[in-house]
Amino acid sequence: MIIRRIYKTALLIAMALCIASPAFSKPYSMDEYLELVTKNNKDLMIAASNLKGAGEQEKLARSQALPTIGLSSSLYRNFIDVEQSVAVASQAGGGPLIYKDVDVNKDYDFSFGLGLSQQLFNMNVFNAIRASKEYKQMSKSVYDAQSDAIITAAKKVFFQCYLLEKLYNIRKQTEERSYDHYLLMKQKYDAGVVSNVALLNSEVDYKKTIPQTTNAKMNLELCLINLKHLAGIPEDEEVSVIGDFTVYPEIPETLTMQDVLEERSDYMALLREKSLRELNVKATRAGHYPTLSLDAAYGYSNSDDKLRKAFHNDDYVQIFKVGLKLELPIFTGGALLARDHQVQIESEQTEIKLQQKREDIIVELRQIYLTLQREFENIATAESTIGTAQEAYDIAQVSFDNGVMTQLELRDTRLNLESAELSHLTAVYNYLSAYFDWQRATGNM
Repeated sequence: MIIRRIYKTALLIAMALCIASPAFSKPYSMDEYLELVTKNNKDLMIAASNLKGAGEQEKLARSQALPTIGLSSSLYRNFIDVEQSVAVASQAGGGPLIYKDVDVNKDYDFSFGLGLSQQLFNMNVFNAIRASKEYKQMSKSVYDAQSDAIITAAKKVFFQCYLLEKLYNIRKQTEERSYDHYLLMKQKYDAGVVSNVALLNSEVDYKKTIPQTTNAKMNLELCLINLKHLAGIPEDEEVSVIGDFTVYPEIPETLTMQDVLEERSDYMALLREKSLRELNVKATRAGHYPTLSLDAAYGYSNSDDKLRKAFHNDDYVQIFKVGLKLELPIFTGGALLARDHQVQIESEQTEIKLQQKREDIIVELRQIYLTLQREFENIATAESTIGTAQEAYDIAQVSFDNGVMTQLELRDTRLNLESAELSHLTAVYNYLSAYFDWQRATGNM
């Protein structure tokens, strides 16, 4: 019996400690969160790796203009003698020759070779070096464009979580107010002041808020999952965001198209691609030109039955030669001309892409700016509506307590206040989201 009481006491203490110890939630400001995104985002890591690869591509292109030197050496041990009959004497008086089998190979064979090749004139090499530089610059622009897109998405997710947290708090407060109102109606019903129908209506109103609160909590948790995924935060870590919807930037000033294009990473990447296409046209035309290279080779070989003398004795053989090699395509069956036409078409397609990109940017900027203006006006309207709705709700609450307003009228004023608060939060978030899009679209990250 005593053991059972001790067990129950320990269990109650453990439950009390669990209830009294809330899960630790680490708060993040937007700057702290963006720092984590820049450091841990997997897509940014891949983009950075591709940028490093572009640097290695430039080194590879430059290596084609440098001489190539190769060395080879070998040492073999022969285990089978190769014999050949050789005339060694003849009989006196002109008789037949006397033959003897003698070894024609040695036990050890040693060889050494050194070769050098240097391109003297090759238009493909020159164009490859220039193309590698452009490719590196294009890769840098592509990385910047990917970084801008990811950072913009991270900003939106951050404030989306803050918005959903505020929405969850509003839903929770609404549920608590509905529950308090239900308890009040129950007291009045017990006192015989209100009817059973009024009590049931208040209970229905309260229970209708429960799934709304549950959905708001679930949406917040889903958003936090995306938040942690973007920044590489462990899934089991509890996080929260530090935001403020009372402070937001003013509508930015419009910029000239030229200023925008110079700052747009994706547009600059297309410009680099156009330069690459033009270099590709030149590189293809270079296939019609001759190539000239310098080759040099040195060789040494020796054989002996003793290992030490196999590296050097009086029977060694060595060669050294230097030459020029000229190559000129005369007839390729039309392959070079077809390739010329193909790369020219690709270059023209890139020019069309550039024109299309400029038009898309103009439309994008206009749409974002209109969204900024609309949401900025919505914020001002929502702020004034909140004040009016709050005043109406306070009056309605007093009137209801004094019995001069019905429960339905009180619920309507409460819903109006909740709707005004949600509209304000949504307008601020939409404005910030459009502002982040404007920063990315103008290249002012």
